[in-house]
Amino acid sequence: MPITVNVSQPADGVGLVVFTDPPKNFGTPELAAKIIAARDELLAAGCRVWVLASDTPGYFICHWSLNSIADRFSVPPTERAVPGAPRAAFEDIGWGPMISIAVNNGQAWGGGSELSWACDLRIAAESATYGQPEVALGIIPGGGGTTRLAKLIGPVRCMELILDGRPMTAQRALDIGAINKVVPDDKLREEAIAWAAHIAQWPAWALDACKRSLKDGMDLPMEAARRNEQQIFAQAAQREDAIEIMRAAQAKYDAGADSFDAIGIPRG
Repeated sequence: MPITVNVSQPADGVGLVVFTDPPKNFGTPELAAKIIAARDELLAAGCRVWVLASDTPGYFICHWSLNSIADRFSVPPTERAVPGAPRAAFEDIGWGPMISIAVNNGQAWGGGSELSWACDLRIAAESATYGQPEVALGIIPGGGGTTRLAKLIGPVRCMELILDGRPMTAQRALDIGAINKVVPDDKLREEAIAWAAHIAQWPAWALDACKRSLKDGMDLPMEAARRNEQQIFAQAAQREDAIEIMRAAQAKYDAGADSFDAIGIPRG
């Protein structure tokens, strides 16, 4: 069956990218290119959050196609293709202005895990698993499994996962800080979209600023990270629309509102 990637907007400001390449959703350059194109379509449509999900039962991405890796590296370096769509999938997804949410409905191993680590947020079904089994194949994780994952969970846990090779449950991934949420299997897509819709209600410039400050700061010494944070804060705070929002919230406080009502934070 051919690869399919469908794009929709299930809620205000939310884009949904659903892909399938049965039976196991192996990662390939073609799939990566289609995901990136779908992401760009949603960005052009003005979405603030996008959700990446699989329609193949039991598989987010089994792992990256082993043949595609072997084919690339079985020729001399001078004859290898320039890294293209797969690299873009791992490098570009995490740095775009939209907030990205990876939705794991089953197996996300190897490149499937690394595509998840590249996204900003991760939600999984209770039955889902994550794994970095590359060591068993004589290679290492090459899409963020020794870098992004280490920043998510720390070097001790990351070293354990990449050397042990065995997968971890979604609950284990949640417990060590690799993912954000675990929900019942039959509620996964619904919960992911609802979470995306909640985040998408906030101003687009604030979402982008939060993301840039955090990601930039992770690669900087603390003093430089704080300077960068203050610069991004000033850029956001001096916007006329931000000033209007802040003054309106303060007026609600002055009129007796509590913080939930003044700021506009949902209760519960």
